[in-house]
Amino acid sequence: MSTTTVDSKKEQLLKQNANLQEFAVKGGFVGLRNTDILLMKFFAEFIAMLLFVFVGCGAAVSTAGAADSGNASWVHGVAFSFGLAITALAYAIGHITGGHINCAVTIGCMIAGVTSVLDGIVIIIAQILGAIVGAACLGGVFNKSNDATGALGANEISDNFGYGSAFLGEAMMTFLLFFVVAETALRNRLDYNPETKQNGVGSNAPIAIGFAVFLAHMVLIPVDGCSINPTRSFGPLVIASARGLPEGSKHWEGFPIFLFGPIVGASVAAIM
Repeated sequence: MSTTTVDSKKEQLLKQNANLQEFAVKGGFVGLRNTDILLMKFFAEFIAMLLFVFVGCGAAVSTAGAADSGNASWVHGVAFSFGLAITALAYAIGHITGGHINCAVTIGCMIAGVTSVLDGIVIIIAQILGAIVGAACLGGVFNKSNDATGALGANEISDNFGYGSAFLGEAMMTFLLFFVVAETALRNRLDYNPETKQNGVGSNAPIAIGFAVFLAHMVLIPVDGCSINPTRSFGPLVIASARGLPEGSKHWEGFPIFLFGPIVGASVAAIM
């Protein structure tokens, strides 16, 4: 074999290694290509959003008929379901993506500089598709006749509240959510200990984030069903529209509130 051939193979190996990222595993290290990592992030956020919509919106759909949807115990139950779902799923995929499961959080992370633009786009696409598939699965369990919410738990502004009130509420509660995310999961500790290598509150962050989601739902469920998550609002609305929204529905008219309110709230929190 000529020296030229050997050198060219070495160059190829060096180029391949340059596209690899090393991760510590038991017994040594494993190298993953950037495309492999992006795919892992895509599927992690896809599955997490699918399950989040199925569980969170499913709790609303399955229990709304058993109790008055304005009943305090119903609000508590649905709020707790959304909060606990986020806690469980953030623990499940936090080591892969950080556990966004919310495009407003992803945009906030991009603004804060902890998520690249490419990663952010891939994650948001995964979230949108996951929300749609999760809502479709939910629709397969609850048909129109036994869906007490009428629209698979899609958000709609209550008659007693205006668009401005709903927008402010969504922005404020998403600000709360991302503020908690930033301070418990992203921010460097002032008492940072190199031996622990932890930011914020370390592995306890999903608990605080879940509580933030719970609190937001306690405040906003009577107002508009509580979104604080545009992708969670979009998926159920798409599938509910495909099978027919209730007569007189104003779900789509209010959707811009559930899109821009959370994004504004998360963005302001990220800038701070």
